[in-house]
Amino acid sequence: MKKSILLFLYPALACLNAFSQVELRYGAEMDSGWGDANSVVTPYVSFPTEFIESYAGNRITKVMIGLQKKATNGYLYIKHNPEDPQYIYRQKLGDLTQGWNEIILETPYEITGLENIAIGYKGSFAEAGGVGYSNEKFTNGDKVYYNSQDRWTSTGGSICIKALVEGDAMPQNEMMISRITDRTAPYEAESVPYTVVVRNVGANTVYSYSLAITVNGVSENLLRERNLMTNRSDTVIFDVPSAIPGRYDVSVSVEKVNGTEDHYPANNTTSAVLTVRDKAFARRIVCEEHTGIWCGFCPRGIVGLELMKEAHPDHFIPICIHSGDDPMVISPDTDYSYSMFIESCVGAPYCNVNRRLSGDPYLDIDRLYKLESESENHIAIETSASWNNDGTISVKSIYLSDIDIETPALSIAYTLTEDGIRGYAQTNYYAGGRNGEMYGWEEKTDPAVDVTFNDVARGIFGGYTGMPLPTEPMRAYTRYKHEYTIQVPPSVSDKTKLHVIGQIIDSKSNQIQNAMSTSVEGDIPNHVENIGIDLEAINIHTSNGLMTITGKEIDGSKMRIADICGNTVFSTTLSGDSNIIDTRLKGFYIIVIEKNNIIKSFKIIL
Repeated sequence: MKKSILLFLYPALACLNAFSQVELRYGAEMDSGWGDANSVVTPYVSFPTEFIESYAGNRITKVMIGLQKKATNGYLYIKHNPEDPQYIYRQKLGDLTQGWNEIILETPYEITGLENIAIGYKGSFAEAGGVGYSNEKFTNGDKVYYNSQDRWTSTGGSICIKALVEGDAMPQNEMMISRITDRTAPYEAESVPYTVVVRNVGANTVYSYSLAITVNGVSENLLRERNLMTNRSDTVIFDVPSAIPGRYDVSVSVEKVNGTEDHYPANNTTSAVLTVRDKAFARRIVCEEHTGIWCGFCPRGIVGLELMKEAHPDHFIPICIHSGDDPMVISPDTDYSYSMFIESCVGAPYCNVNRRLSGDPYLDIDRLYKLESESENHIAIETSASWNNDGTISVKSIYLSDIDIETPALSIAYTLTEDGIRGYAQTNYYAGGRNGEMYGWEEKTDPAVDVTFNDVARGIFGGYTGMPLPTEPMRAYTRYKHEYTIQVPPSVSDKTKLHVIGQIIDSKSNQIQNAMSTSVEGDIPNHVENIGIDLEAINIHTSNGLMTITGKEIDGSKMRIADICGNTVFSTTLSGDSNIIDTRLKGFYIIVIEKNNIIKSFKIIL
């Protein structure tokens, strides 16, 4: 008895009659239309050899074409590949209507199973959006020759073309497996999931089949009991362990179908390589952000970096670099400034990720992080820091490569950052929701006074391009050491909240290869000198909204005003022996004056 089946490359099944005819398309039914008005196009779908060979000895007798708009001067083509200059079958169609057009081939196409089959149609469309396509994207189902422009393109989905195959040589107990691709395991993963799709491309129902999953020569059989009618698919997910570094050859094969050998073994096996990297070489991502309290959109940078630290606490390292008229700026006159970085920025907020990718620290940062995380890396670094008795910080780094490097060109730098900085007002263009919601910043004032600044750069020691490392050949997994002493800048306000970030830099490109952030261990030496502030001799007087502060040796002291909840609402640096401050505040407040860790607090009603 003659059997027939509809062939498509991806299953979207609908039974047509009791003789197991089914519809299998690249994606779902027509979702939309593609193409310009007054254009001529020739869309194709391709059936690769590994799929079509099991139908050798049968014939394509009918083709269905789905259109969103009518077309004229239609032709049907069959080729081995869409790009082939010569067709192997052509049939004039004339006008094609909107919807599905069923074309009976004047001469059925005999399937040899030895070559690909590409099926396409040419049509002239007066209206735009004429080519019917599914939103599901499949490479073999989306090739378009744009005749009007003499170029190849695609719809972005899957073209709606179907082919009916009939004959007496329909395969029995025949299954095909989808491809799997080479993968690199994420550093934090203990296993990597693989997904394969096994499809019944025979003419009979599959009730059971078995797979052999092989990893580096060790196989495990998996029996699946399913009720898969013709062209139905089954999705199989399996895990490959990735705890031990190395290269793993992974393959999946269909072994038995309904207890018998698969009809065509040529399309039964798929394989790939899984690379598991040494976790010591996990790339930590450095994000250098250009910001400032003068920048009204920089609150989104603060939000973006905090979200990234929360999502990737072990691999995301932010460095917030203030510029302009900002009390947290690093003087450009120092040898540890970020002037070179600031000059490279196009504005604020703005960030560089490992000095390789740039963008917005809120809108782009997650995408940039993922791109850089997935890039190849061969350098590891371990950094530690501790306090010296003289108040300096001793830093030690161990760096190594997982490959031999004959002519290394590397440098190293250390960035000192400080957390928990308060007392400065941040310009806030999100206040009142005038630029949308921004994680609560829309509820703050402009400027926002209750802000805590974290990851603030106090200096990059060794310079922005770093200190050159030895150029002798590096041998794989050999540990090399670098030591440095940081002189803590006077801008640091709280030594308990410091971090040191060691960074290995490619001295040719200035890109950061890897980094590590560490806190400073040990007791902080108490080297604060009594500069002669007479705590009892500071006088504060208020009149008509003006506050007068007088006292000996208060020049250079930091003064802040906090509300009863401890939130800083005003801050400044005192100069000379007398300061007049216009606060424009009313109510109960606390005034804190600090210099070299000597603090005096006052309660006052304004």
